[in-house]
Amino acid sequence: MSSTEESLLQTDLLWNKAIEENNVDEMAKHTHDEWLIFSGDGNFTNKETFLKQVRSGDLQHSKMKSKTLRVRVYGDTGLIIQQGISAGVWKGHEFSEAEISSTVFVKENGQWLAVQTMITPDVTSNKRA
Repeated sequence: MSSTEESLLQTDLLWNKAIEENNVDEMAKHTHDEWLIFSGDGNFTNKETFLKQVRSGDLQHSKMKSKTLRVRVYGDTGLIIQQGISAGVWKGHEFSEAEISSTVFVKENGQWLAVQTMITPDVTSNKRA
């Protein structure tokens, strides 16, 4: 793995840790203002709404564990594909999902920022948190 790919992966690890710890300020540092997250049911949310949901307690993660399947860098654009488990509480209801995620990052002013995340159920796994 190249040093650029290592740098991208390190940013992703810090970002996922912030999500697992529900640390809104740290999440925001690694997320582009135009970030969108698409879920497997076809819904999507932007950065502002996602951070508000965490800040309010509507969305709280308790687990973000994943295995990195692919890290690629194309100039100032990076891609990370992971397989893992996401668990927590959404509006009072517990969730635990085996999922595949792909996140596109852009490098601005020397910093990697997530600009889009796509999540889909991992139908190859029967794991739950």
